[in-house]
Amino acid sequence: MFSIGVSCYYHDSSVSLFRNGHLVFACEEEKFTGVKHDSNFPFKVIEYITKEYKLTKDNVEVVCFYEDTELKKKRVTEYSKKRFFKNPIYSIKKYYNFSKNKRQLEKILPKLSNNVFYSKHHHSHLYYSAFSSPFKESAVVSIDGVGEYDTTTISYYNGKSLEQVHTVSSYPHSIGLFYSAMTSFLGFKPNEGEYKLMGLSSYGKNTDLVNKLNKLIKFEDGEIVCHLKYFKWDKSDTIMYNYELSELLGILPRLTEEKITQRHKDLAFAIQKVYESVFFELLSYVYEKYDTENICLGGGCAYNGLANGKIYKQTKFKHLWIPPAPSDAGSSIGAVINYHTSKGKKVSIPKTPFLGPSYRVNSKFKKSLKGRTFIYLDKLDVLFTIVAKEILKGSVVGFFRDEIEFGSRALGNRSILADPTNPNMKKRINELVKKREGFRPFAPMVTKEGQRNFFHVVEDVPYMNQVVRVKGDYVDELSAVTHVDGTSRIQTVDRSNPIHGLLRECEKRNGFPILLNTSFNIKDKTMVLTPEDALKTFDEVDIDVLVLQNYIIFKKKRNV
Repeated sequence: MFSIGVSCYYHDSSVSLFRNGHLVFACEEEKFTGVKHDSNFPFKVIEYITKEYKLTKDNVEVVCFYEDTELKKKRVTEYSKKRFFKNPIYSIKKYYNFSKNKRQLEKILPKLSNNVFYSKHHHSHLYYSAFSSPFKESAVVSIDGVGEYDTTTISYYNGKSLEQVHTVSSYPHSIGLFYSAMTSFLGFKPNEGEYKLMGLSSYGKNTDLVNKLNKLIKFEDGEIVCHLKYFKWDKSDTIMYNYELSELLGILPRLTEEKITQRHKDLAFAIQKVYESVFFELLSYVYEKYDTENICLGGGCAYNGLANGKIYKQTKFKHLWIPPAPSDAGSSIGAVINYHTSKGKKVSIPKTPFLGPSYRVNSKFKKSLKGRTFIYLDKLDVLFTIVAKEILKGSVVGFFRDEIEFGSRALGNRSILADPTNPNMKKRINELVKKREGFRPFAPMVTKEGQRNFFHVVEDVPYMNQVVRVKGDYVDELSAVTHVDGTSRIQTVDRSNPIHGLLRECEKRNGFPILLNTSFNIKDKTMVLTPEDALKTFDEVDIDVLVLQNYIIFKKKRNV
């Protein structure tokens, strides 16, 4: 029997599929629609799995939604009263969304609307993080903008279930909304531009802004408390801060296209600093409460790699786990886990992020290769040899193989790869490939066995969710993947990931089992899903070589 998990209507809608308690599929709607952070009901993904796995009312046990829609509707309705006269259409639409899950489900899988389970939002985060972890016991923390009412929750995982889910903060008090509001203040888009804020913060200096921001949010008496005088996310969905914030900081909100000044960089530094201060106070509280050296993180804030990388030094926790999709996307998995454990059933989560669709190169696609320079290789080791040579002579390579990764990080199957030792590569890829801001860093992927030779790592980081320091001897040599502050957001790769072979091939040639890795997409576009998507992006931007399954396609004609 199958169980379906669904996350939708806020951001990063997704679907997961379990067969007899085992996770077999997970994918975000955006990868099918091309709409970044698509929040709509995930029709496309459900249509795909219905066809691929031959789903019917007879073989689907339950459909699990990632949050309690009635409770969410209650909160939205309550606060919409404050917004209604400013934006009545939005308020009505928002209310309506939370009422239509069953009706949407009926359109695709008729007669299943009675087989529905609603997990609480933060419970979904907690269950996914805990049950995907390698731990037999652990503290578990979920931090994001807001679920139904909760914004930060904690629990203890005993290896079989979660104990005593405890709310640390409730709406409108939220460290996640604080960070999003400040992202907006800096001219970036909330729920998307937080990565930009993190990247920008490394260019800032410790100024008076830290003390000013400290007034806005605190952890005290076991709770996160925001000074709501400066914010209005409970009254507006468009502008999240009040004019008093600008007065306090002595800075006007930055317009989207406005030039970034040193003061903006200093503000980004201060925001990250204050976030970390509250974050580590929270984790210290959790450690004292549960007395365990293991911690699992979930919720959108678990993507803050800068803070995550400092947990080992700033707290007493010795072991950290963050799943590949800790935001709302991963909650579709957590909702199903919650259901099965509530029935006393076992679940199993595979130790791989490659859970989405895989596409073969069909005859129609082969016809599109006519007139192009390409080679086909049966043996993967030979393919890696050629690709390694291309990368180390300066080529940028689009890499497309097998199942697409779940989560927002490219982990090898939908990646753009380049030489991390090439000092020109960061600028080239930012400007000509990704077409994005020059201050944004790129991540390195490195073999598990080689990681400690080049980076100050405590544990493996398989899902690119920690920022660590580059060892001093290699800061200059690994310039394309070293940020301005001497750090990198690394991904460690073990032998279970086929791309490990490519890393080893590079090591044979230049001594570095490392590659620059960024997602196979361009600015404002989603990660490529199909071979057709990959070829189109390859043609549009400055990528020299495309690896597509067992094909190597060259942009410029050459003898092969």
